[in-house]
This record gives sequence, structure tokens and C-alpha cells, in this order.
Amino acid sequence: MHSSNTTLINKAKTWVNSSLFNFDRAGDYFEYLVEGIDPMWSTTQCKARILEVIDETADTKTWVMSPNKRWKGFVAGQHVQITMSVNGALHTRTFTISSSPRQWQQDGRISITVKKVGDGRITPWMHENLKQGDIVVLSQAQGEFVLEPSLRESVAYIAAGSGITPIMSQLRWLNGRGMPIKADLLYFSNTQKDFIFGGELGAMAKSESNLTTHFIASYEKSKTKQALPQSPICKDHIEALLKSKPAVIYICGPHPFREIAKSLLAEAGFDLGNVREEAFGLPPIKVIAGDPVTINFSKSAVETSTDKPGTLLDMAEAAGLTPTAGCRMGICYTCKCKKKSGQVRNVITGEVSSADEEVIQICISAPVSNVEIEI
Repeated sequence: MHSSNTTLINKAKTWVNSSLFNFDRAGDYFEYLVEGIDPMWSTTQCKARILEVIDETADTKTWVMSPNKRWKGFVAGQHVQITMSVNGALHTRTFTISSSPRQWQQDGRISITVKKVGDGRITPWMHENLKQGDIVVLSQAQGEFVLEPSLRESVAYIAAGSGITPIMSQLRWLNGRGMPIKADLLYFSNTQKDFIFGGELGAMAKSESNLTTHFIASYEKSKTKQALPQSPICKDHIEALLKSKPAVIYICGPHPFREIAKSLLAEAGFDLGNVREEAFGLPPIKVIAGDPVTINFSKSAVETSTDKPGTLLDMAEAAGLTPTAGCRMGICYTCKCKKKSGQVRNVITGEVSSADEEVIQICISAPVSNVEIEI
């Protein structure tokens, strides 16, 4: 009898909330009302207001923002997921924080620095539309690409393109503490104009004897004689970096760049166990010949077939679905979904799953057989 009464009461609450408020919970309705007065207010979400937008290079901008009190801070080198309303739909992407934790502690501000991806959907929109005064939803900071607390010896960095962003956070933090350890930076870009934070890094190196910077414009002929080859990463670059005998090396950039850098370090005798890396982009998806596969998105009653390489996230979006996804690189686990049946291949490790039911990350999973997934 008690169970029956409880069920009736719950049904009544659901009817009241949905009928009167058009929300699953009345609290959600009142939060929606308060947001109309103060868009930064929330009992459930971390939000941040854009305070400033800074042009770094022709295709890179920095967004300075102020999170609300629900945000707990970060360690230099970590990343956050940012959710934005793009053309009426919510999209989540993962970005590394480029500012120093010291700035957050002093004035409650953080920064993300984002390079526009030519064929992307979100970064071009951000560059054109995300402006001062706008509000975004912010996750708590995550990530292991951080300085080890016990580190007392020299450190080195290898960055390519926008891979400088988490490294810049670490260097700004070290600089704010008087550069207590020696740090060497190898920074690669296509041309001299593409160095993000180039001016700040150069000034930092001039004022701090413990910081050495090497700027390598890989595809631009230098008008003056350079100490290191202005070319894609090579043996000479690695030898110059290892002269300082770093205890740990941090690498951030596109997958092919990171693989070449690690190969060169191994050839030079550096222990790859002391390398820390942050992924910027997925490796190319290998084409494996075979019959077309069928993907059944069971919750949406959508089915699609393909014989082209691609991830389940790519296929879901091509089919008109909008699954939740953040980093799109296998880092944030936002895109986790239950695979009911079929086999998938992890595009990063190459590992093929079993055919059993399991939870997978759809942003790094490519089907190798017919797959049913709960989307």
C-alpha cells in the first residue's frame, strides 16, 4: 500500500512539473527564470563570462573569461570543456588553459587560446561570434599534462603550432615564481607570423636566465643566420634541447609531430619514460579493406552504412544526430556510449574490441563490423 501511494505521489509531481512548468523538475524552471535576470547564476553549472577577446595571430584568438564561484581552479597544463550555444544547439569542446594559475588566484580570470580549424564547425564560429559579454558553461579542469610537484631539475618543452597553449600556462606559472628551475623550449610553426605568444615568450627569455627559447619556422627561409635549422623537427633540434640535460620533456602538437619527436628523442638516447605528451588531433584513421558495415543507433532508430574510414562520432553526426562530445580526441570521455554489439577499433592504439556489450568512446572508435550503439 505504501509503495502504491509513493508511486501515485511521484506521478502527481511529474504531472505538475511538466504541465505547469514544462520542465522535469520545478527547480529547473525557477533556475531558468533567474538566469533571465542574472545569466551567470546557476545552482548546477559552472559558468564564465567572456571579458576580452585578443587576436594572437591571423588565425588564433585568446578568450579571457571570469568563471563563477562554482569553479574550483586548475593546475598549469590542464584543460576544460566549454559548452556554447551555436545556432541554437549546444556544442561542447575541450580547450587547454593558456593562462597561469597565478592569474586565477589573483583576479579570478582564466584564458583559452584557440586556433581556427579551416574545416571545423566550432572554432570558426567562435572566431566570428564568441565575443565580450557572452556566457559559456565551463567544466572543472582536468588533465595530467602538468608539472610534477617533486620536480627540482631542468625541464624541456617541444611544441608545434597551438600545442604551445598548455606549455604557455606552465611557463607563465614558472615565470611568476621567478623561474625556479631551468626550462628550454623548442617551438615550431610554419612561418614567423604563426608563433602564438612569440613576443611574450621572447621577452620572458630575455628577463629570465633560466629560460631558453628556440623558435623554428619550419617552412620559411630565414633572412638571417639562425643557430638551428629552420626546418621540420630533426636531429639537430633534439641535440640542442638535450644539452641542458632535462629530467622531463613535455611534448604537445599534432599526432605525427609528436611521433617524430619521440622517435628522435629515443635515437638520441633519451628515456621515453620521462616524456609527457598532450594530444592535439587524432592520428590518421587507417583504411582496412572489407565489406561495408552497418551502424544501428538504437535509441534514435537511425541506421547507416559505410565503407569509408571514420569514427562512430563522425558517422552519427553525418546521419544527423548530435551526440555529446567534447575533445574529439579520446581525452575527456564526454562521448562515452554503450556499444550493444559489434567490434570497433581504437584509432589511437589500434586495439580491436570484443563483440560484447561495453562502454566505448565514440570519438576514437571506428567500426570494423556491424555495430549497434545506444545513441
